[in-house]
Amino acid sequence: MNPLVVAGVTVAGGAIGLGCGWLAVALERHEKLEQEELEERLEYERDIAAEEARAGVAGEEHAAARPWKAERYGWTWMERWLSPALGAIGFGALAAHEPFGSGLLVHLLWIAIFVHIVDFDLKHRLILNVVTYPSVVLALLLSQWSPGLTLTSAAIGAAGVAVFFFLQNLVSRGSIGLGDAKLGALVGAVTGAGPTGGHLGAVYAVVTAVFIGGAAAIVLLVTRVRTLKDPIPYGPFLCAGAALILYLGP
Repeated sequence: MNPLVVAGVTVAGGAIGLGCGWLAVALERHEKLEQEELEERLEYERDIAAEEARAGVAGEEHAAARPWKAERYGWTWMERWLSPALGAIGFGALAAHEPFGSGLLVHLLWIAIFVHIVDFDLKHRLILNVVTYPSVVLALLLSQWSPGLTLTSAAIGAAGVAVFFFLQNLVSRGSIGLGDAKLGALVGAVTGAGPTGGHLGAVYAVVTAVFIGGAAAIVLLVTRVRTLKDPIPYGPFLCAGAALILYLGP
């Protein structure tokens, strides 16, 4: 593609990434996440106070409570810088790699959705149904215009990855959330899988996410940015795996 066009698409990706940040802020307000956290914090503090009172009456030593880690709301560096940067990189890479057409436009749509999911999951450790459900339906509807996909391969990919993560949720007793299963359905739908033609895009996307997630977890633990008790959101790794498969092809 013409370098000037690639540059224009890259700039557009940055602007859309900023829009994804705006959407994240709007959704956290719509979902009343800050109010919900305040209620949970008050309940936590009441429980701690009650336990301290019980221990005082019983003459027991009360274990020190872990401090509440408050989340941030509104515009942060993620919305101002991370989302635009991811949007620009994703749009620019695909524009430089693919010919202009309906397939590229569909792929750019998924990059925009993934950018929003990465922002929201990193910030709140949540993947909202209001994002994943319509996106899965849209992925199935647009499958015939997606390079290398059919409705059948998109549906098989969506079902297969969703079931895989649902089973992981059961085995891990909730350590891997159902939000990841719903995101898995989206990843499977946009990368596809099928018994014919060796189409294993969804499998490659999940395997790539596992390797990226494992490497990132090791780095975070070694650098003590996270501990074994701290949750690490898995959604960004799934999005990264899916984006890589979109770039490389099914």
